[in-house]
Amino acid sequence: MLKTVKTKFFILASISSLILLSGCGEFKDIDKMVFVSMIGIDESGNPDKPYKIILKLYVPTSSFKQNPAPEYTYLIKEGLTMDETISLLESHIDKELDFGHSKLIVVGEKMLQNKKNKVILDFLIRRPDIQMISYFAVGRPNAEEIVKFAPAGETALQPTIFNYFDNSGAETSYIVTSFVFDFRRRMKEDGISPILPIVEMDESKTHFIINKSIVLEEDKPPYELDSEKTLLVKLLSNEAKSIFYEVKREDELFVTRLDTIKPHYTVDIKDNHKVSIKVDIKLAGIITESKNSLRNKELPRYSKLLDEEMKEKVTSIINELKREGYDPIGFGLSLNSHTLPKNRMNDKEWLSAFQNADVEVKVDSSLKSTGSIQ
Repeated sequence: MLKTVKTKFFILASISSLILLSGCGEFKDIDKMVFVSMIGIDESGNPDKPYKIILKLYVPTSSFKQNPAPEYTYLIKEGLTMDETISLLESHIDKELDFGHSKLIVVGEKMLQNKKNKVILDFLIRRPDIQMISYFAVGRPNAEEIVKFAPAGETALQPTIFNYFDNSGAETSYIVTSFVFDFRRRMKEDGISPILPIVEMDESKTHFIINKSIVLEEDKPPYELDSEKTLLVKLLSNEAKSIFYEVKREDELFVTRLDTIKPHYTVDIKDNHKVSIKVDIKLAGIITESKNSLRNKELPRYSKLLDEEMKEKVTSIINELKREGYDPIGFGLSLNSHTLPKNRMNDKEWLSAFQNADVEVKVDSSLKSTGSIQ
């Protein structure tokens, strides 16, 4: 009798466990998934379907030796909303789209000119499967051409464009890097303007060119910075590790390599309620090229020429940003950080105060060598 009861209890417990166990119903084998490497977002020009989504998908290969050339497939669709368009694209392939490995999101330049950056950011933030550590960039002439472009020398390992942003390949101070989370922070924060890199192709369409940037501000058109201005903004933001800088003053023309770059700035409000910005930059490096013969005993004079050149250029870019009403360096954020909450300025108040700010730039450089062999 006792044995019969135990058997019945065992059967009931087993059935209950089988019912309660959810199993691995949501798990998908890797051969049922396809990984998205890049996302492109363009304006279609069609008012009924204004958004054009371009997805660059990895094609699985059995081995790198057998297939060294890069292979990708693309899904492209226009739609009324970005989420709906991606949902429709999921019906174009027999696998599940996985956005977890997507490292770059490219937005067409026209989207920013038409002030669609808030809509795009809202879409990216709401989707949990899009990584906030993805890089965010502007594609010129549009996102589709940049996403579909495979430069010369690219292998099947990964798109080479990632190397421009993660410092694993190119290490140049002309490239600004912006993650999705940092772009959102700059959009929400008062006193700092979002800045994004511009991705272009060279004339022969064999390589990418990334040395310009775009600064955004609410109610204003995007403001483009050329390569030199991008370099100076990066230097002032304390993100430049090493730069080559040309000095052309008096009768001298030489190029310096600066390996020590220490910018520091303070932002305060004077008694007359006027903003005062003091920038102090310390530089050290060597001379790597010159049109004239150089002498080591004149290094202090060469350093003074570098001081004058850098001071003039830095003052010029800050005055230009003041005049145009953009602050990608974050002077306003620095001021708000040591101001009581009730006295902090919002974006409009800060940009108005910034335009009337007094700017003082001081550069102290030390050139160690003329690079000559004597």
